[in-house]
Formats: sequence, structure tokens, C-alpha cells
Amino acid sequence: MRIKLMTGAAMALVMASPAFANSSNVTQNNTNQSAIVDQTGGDAGASDIDQTGDDNSALVLQSDTATSGLGGARNSSDIDQNGDENTANVEQINTGAASTAVNSSNIAQTGDGASAVVIQEGSGNASEVNQAGTAEAANIKQSGADNSSVVDQAGFGGSVTIDQGYTAGTSNSSMSDVEQTGTDGVVSVIQSGDDQDAYVTQGGANNTAEIEQSGRNNIAAANQSGVGSLVQITQISTSSGNMASVSQLGSNSTFVSNQSGDGNVVGDTADFVQSANGSAVNIEQTGTGNTLDGSQAGSANQMGIIQLSDDNKASVGQSGSDNILALNQFGFTNEAALLQSGTSNGLTVAQSGDENLSTITQGGLNNEALVDQTGAGNEVLITQTGDAGLIDVLQTGADSYAEISQSGGSGNDALVTQSSNDSVSFITQVGSNNYASINQ
Repeated sequence: MRIKLMTGAAMALVMASPAFANSSNVTQNNTNQSAIVDQTGGDAGASDIDQTGDDNSALVLQSDTATSGLGGARNSSDIDQNGDENTANVEQINTGAASTAVNSSNIAQTGDGASAVVIQEGSGNASEVNQAGTAEAANIKQSGADNSSVVDQAGFGGSVTIDQGYTAGTSNSSMSDVEQTGTDGVVSVIQSGDDQDAYVTQGGANNTAEIEQSGRNNIAAANQSGVGSLVQITQISTSSGNMASVSQLGSNSTFVSNQSGDGNVVGDTADFVQSANGSAVNIEQTGTGNTLDGSQAGSANQMGIIQLSDDNKASVGQSGSDNILALNQFGFTNEAALLQSGTSNGLTVAQSGDENLSTITQGGLNNEALVDQTGAGNEVLITQTGDAGLIDVLQTGADSYAEISQSGGSGNDALVTQSSNDSVSFITQVGSNNYASINQ
């Protein structure tokens, strides 16, 4: 059955239920138009709605009853709207038994104040939303496995909300990809299930991206190129495999990451990168086997990193002036490699547990390094180049090792306290009016 309407009336209503292989085509050219397409109780339904004008609305309802004997359901919805304050709503429910059942939704909106809502239930659903205008909004809800959501917004003041798992359900092997090219954008992605991927790209100022993942083997990546942007990633795992990767290139940007579970990774080989002035990082990892890589370039940067549990690794770098870095690792087999270059930098490292390792390099004036290690097999290596640097190392436990080198300037202090058997300390200072103290 094929129904085709071309009208300028206030409402177009198409009902095709129940039937097999329904097709609907609606075209409206005016303002305050409304189109409703109901294709429920069948499969292989197709809906195409084109609206031109302001304050138009489109609603598509599709559901399938395909069984394995009839083949897969392939319901599809295509909505194109050109004008201001338009709304598009699509609901696709996949109730068929066929393993190849796939529902797809495509919404394209051009104009200010556009709104798109897509609800998909079942496996293998796909949603794509393209919006060009100001203050646009996209809300995607998907439940089931192998779902995908793609949102592209161009303009300022856009908002995107994606719920894969459809509010605390499970949606394994799903993917979310969001791109915003304007300013003052807000993106919220919630994924619950295993093998989820979430990618957010924002270009412009004052953008916010929030990604929340629960499950195993999930990947979250965010890329921001504007000033005053914020990324917050929360990954909760019941087993190993979560990862977060962030790149921020604008000034005064903030990255916050919270991971709880086993085998979590922030950055991986791609690292998390902040390359501008006034950026800040706050990361907390709880679980075993956590790793961290990072880099900051600019002045007045600061980091706050906490890793709790076993086998944690950390590698961070800062380049610029007035940087502040604080790292806390609690557990055993922790490692930390920290690098700062610039003036007035501050570094605080606390490791509690067995076999901890800290390697610190600072270059510039007025640097400060404070390291506290408690446990057996701890090791510290610190190199500072500049004036008025301060190093304070406290090691409590057996087989501790500390080596400190200061070069240049005057008035440098090196204080080492070791309370353990077989401890070794080396201090090298170049300059005038330096002070060194070792208490074993």
C-alpha cells in the first residue's frame, strides 16, 4: 500500500496498520503544519515527511511483528524540516523475532529552535539527527543491542541527550557519535551495557560534554577546541576494560574523569591533552590496573589525580608557569612519572603501599617537590633546575631509594628522611647557599 499526500492543510494523518510493507510520503509547504504517520503492527514500513515553514510538527510511529519465517523488519523514517521552531518525533519498536530486525530514523532540521526526539526499542536500531540553527535540541533514547546514534549540530546553544540503555537498561555493543560546531553547546551521553563507544567533538567556546558509562569494555572520547569548555567522563565497570580519552585545545578548559572498576585507562596511547592557558584536570580512578597519561601546555594549569587500588600507573606533563600538580596513589605496584617545566610550579606526590616508584623533573624558578612514600621497595628520583627550589622526601619502609639533583641558582633545599633498612640517598646541588639534610 502506498499513500502520498501533498497539501498545505493544517494536518496530514496517515494510518497504515496493520499491514505488510507500508509506505507513506507527506509533503507540506506552509506554517503550523502537522503530519502524523502511524505504521504499527507490520514490518518493512517506510515513512518520508518533508515540511517547509515555521512551527511545523512531524510524528512517526512504527512497530514490527516480523518473525524468523517472514524475514527481518526494516522500518525506516525520514523527516526533513526547513524552518524555525519545528519539531520531529519518531518512535520505532522492534518486536519481531528475526535476528536481522533493523529500524532506522533520519531527521534533518534547518532553522532555529528545532527539536528532535527519537525513541527506538529493539536490536540493531540506527538514529541520525542533523540540525543547523540556534538553540536546537536532540533527544535520543535506544534500548537493545547493536544500536547507533549520530547527531550533528551546527549553531550555538544546541543540546544533545543520548540514552542508550533507555534509562538504566542494557544496550550492549552500541555506539554514540556527537559533533557540535557552535558555542554554548551541551552534550549528555548515558550508556549502560558492555562494549559501548561514545565520541563527542565540540568546536566553539563554552561547550560542555558529559559521558556516563556503566559496564565492561567501554570507550569514551571527547575532543574540544574552544575556550571555557568542560568534559566530564564517568565510567563504572563491574569487570575490566574501560577507557577515557580527551583532547582539549582551548584555554580555561576543564577535564573531570571518574572511573570505578578494574583495568580503567585514561588517555591510553593517545593521551589526554590540554594545550592552552588556564586549563584544569581532576581525575579519580578506583580499581585495579588503572593507567593514566596526560599533558598540559600553558600557564596557570593545575591537575588533581587520585588513583586508589592496585597496579596503578601515572604519567603526566605540564609546560608553563604557575602549574600545580597533586598525585595520590594508594595500593601496591604504583608508578608515577611527572614532568613540569616553567616557573613557580608545585608538585605533591603521595604513594602508600609496596613497590611504589616516582620520577619527577622540574625546570624553572621557585619549584617545589614534596614526595611521601610509605611501604617497602619505594624509589624516588627528582631533578630540579632553577632557583629557590624545595625538595622534601619522606620514605618509611624497607629498601627505599632516593636520588635528588638540583642545578643552578642559590638557596635550594633538599630534605630527605628515610626510616627503613638498607635505604640509600644521593643529593647533588650546584649553586650557592644550598642546603641538604638526610636523616636515616
